[in-house]
Amino acid sequence: MRRILFKEACRLWMADKEGKVKETTLAAYSLIIDKHLLPRFRTLEDITPDSVRETVADFVRNNLSVNTIKSITLVLKMLIKHFERQGWMPRREYIARVPSTGERSDPQVLSLKEEKVFVKWLREHPTRMNIGLLLCVCCGLRIGEVCALRWEDIDFRREVVRVNRTVYRIYEPDAKPRKTRLVVGPPKTGMSWREIPLAEFLTELIGLLPAEGNEVFLLSGESSPADPQTFRNHFKRVLKTLGLPPRRVHSLRHSFATRCLESKCDFKTLSALLGHADITTTLNLYAHPDLNQKRRCIEDMIKII
Repeated sequence: MRRILFKEACRLWMADKEGKVKETTLAAYSLIIDKHLLPRFRTLEDITPDSVRETVADFVRNNLSVNTIKSITLVLKMLIKHFERQGWMPRREYIARVPSTGERSDPQVLSLKEEKVFVKWLREHPTRMNIGLLLCVCCGLRIGEVCALRWEDIDFRREVVRVNRTVYRIYEPDAKPRKTRLVVGPPKTGMSWREIPLAEFLTELIGLLPAEGNEVFLLSGESSPADPQTFRNHFKRVLKTLGLPPRRVHSLRHSFATRCLESKCDFKTLSALLGHADITTTLNLYAHPDLNQKRRCIEDMIKII
């Protein structure tokens, strides 16, 4: 059997994947290989059931997040299968205990009281970034989607925002030292291409911004988009200013979904607003009934019986 270096085998696997998966996915694979797998394996002979099991156990001991460990083991599994198909490794059974995610992590949804304070302050301070935050909490946009909005995506006559693209950072595997670059690409999925109605006040606030051409990005006011990390940092500063607990920007999307459900929005419509390809994603990730909702459900049921 051919003796081959693990690094070379990974390079050949990456070349085989090129054009078959998204650029972002390929960059994520490359980062996992460089950061987590290359330090573990020098040749393919180093990959054994025992070494794989010990590698995963080390990740657990080093307190890597469950999602990170699962991503690493998924890539390693794909690599091993490819190496076996190429005849570079014998077919063997690999068993490694990957920790369970346990209970779903708290999505940190804004309470109704917090959201009212948050939205009121943003409306009183209508900067580009603050309007971006309003688009997240009032339209359910993802951070990359709001950073990618151009003037041409705002239809003032129909009062809708069109989601046509997203902004993301990708890892450049060949760069030394390691670095990333900002990319504007298509939305996350086919269903992510969508139109979302704008509240009248939000349309008016966007109209207050200086219009500088259809190709100009809404949040940056320039021909290049706002960096999602800059947007995240701004969100943190706003929360600190308002005395609200720290949260991720994605919590605004969860808050949007929660308020929609509280307003009796049906799941099919909410799924379309969020740009989900499958309604089960909406149900599994964005349905967060609180105790009051549960109590109302029980009370309504009792009335019937």
